Amino acid sequence: MSDRGFSTIRIAGEERKPEPDKWAPLALGFRPFFLLGIWFAVLLMLISLGGFASGIWHYNYFELPLWHAHEMVFGYATAVIAGFLLTSVRNWTGLPTPSGKALALLALLWLAPRLLSALPLLPPPLFALLDMLFLPVLAVVLARPLLQARQPHNYPVPLLLLLLALCNTGVHLDVLGLLEGVSKPAMQIAVCLIVALVVMIAGRVVPFFMQRSIGSRPAGNKWIETLALPSVLLVAITIAAATPWLMIIATLLAAVVQTVRLIGWFDRGLLREPMLWVLHVGYAWLIAGFLLYALAVLVDLPTVQAVHAWTVGGIGMFTLGMMARVALGHTGRNIVALSWIPAAFILLFIAALARVLLPIIRPELLDMSVHISATCWIIAFIIIGIRYSSILMRARADGQPG
Repeated sequence: MSDRGFSTIRIAGEERKPEPDKWAPLALGFRPFFLLGIWFAVLLMLISLGGFASGIWHYNYFELPLWHAHEMVFGYATAVIAGFLLTSVRNWTGLPTPSGKALALLALLWLAPRLLSALPLLPPPLFALLDMLFLPVLAVVLARPLLQARQPHNYPVPLLLLLLALCNTGVHLDVLGLLEGVSKPAMQIAVCLIVALVVMIAGRVVPFFMQRSIGSRPAGNKWIETLALPSVLLVAITIAAATPWLMIIATLLAAVVQTVRLIGWFDRGLLREPMLWVLHVGYAWLIAGFLLYALAVLVDLPTVQAVHAWTVGGIGMFTLGMMARVALGHTGRNIVALSWIPAAFILLFIAALARVLLPIIRPELLDMSVHISATCWIIAFIIIGIRYSSILMRARADGQPG
């Protein structure tokens, strides 16, 4: 069975397919953004690993640790989410989203700051302005069809993107010396907002994917589904408020809500389907992040391990699984794990384990954990890049537009 088009989550209207004469890599939003996101994930970790190992960072608009964190969120994660949303909003509303030249310009708006962040070609304020443009533009692009289709239940999508843009602005104002000490909380809030987007998207697609793959659709709990997104946003609010006891309560609440949700999704059949279990394992890492964050605040330890549980484990595994699945369904192919793709999923799981658990068990193994994690991440994304680049660049296998 295939997930082509996410037909059961189309909310209103009929999907308006892009024109068949569009150049394949620019036919739908998932194509350029997944392709760019995959290979940028490799480059991001290679540069980070080389920089941390050598101590060399030749241009410091961003200091290396901040560059690594910023590009994980506003580079890699944003690219994958943009690709998914540009494709899904078309399905949900039956209205067009950018394709062809408009999509190319949007992709270029994402790509330009990635390239220029390491090259002193622009004055810092101009670079900051360029980097701050993509998310507001994406929010407006997605808001137009949602407003036109009158889908208020989908309005959180552009609103979350605008909040992400606000976090990015805070980071740049700190780097430029206009605000002081806001980069760290802004980055942590941004990670929470990405987690919120993952939680929202997971609620839409995981039960549907399960029904299509193993014939089992979880019934879901109304209260848990209602609380899933707000519980994560509450964590972001408490981080902004910087009140420790509120952070502990909020993160524990989010952990409980997401755990109940994940348990409700469980079915033994998914264990036989790599394209399903990768999403569930990624979601479990989000829960681990909430628990680790609460523990870190409670005993006054750094929250870096919790953040890496969210980013490497949760966001990394979930987005990798989503790209692997969506790219097949939206190019007219059957949803089966291609050769070596399960190995990529396992490597990313090892990357998360190494980065999160090794420094907790043996703090002196931090450098080793970074090297193991980065290496596993790089190999995992090279695998998916090799297997999927040609798929993303070629026309649909079934001859349909898209």
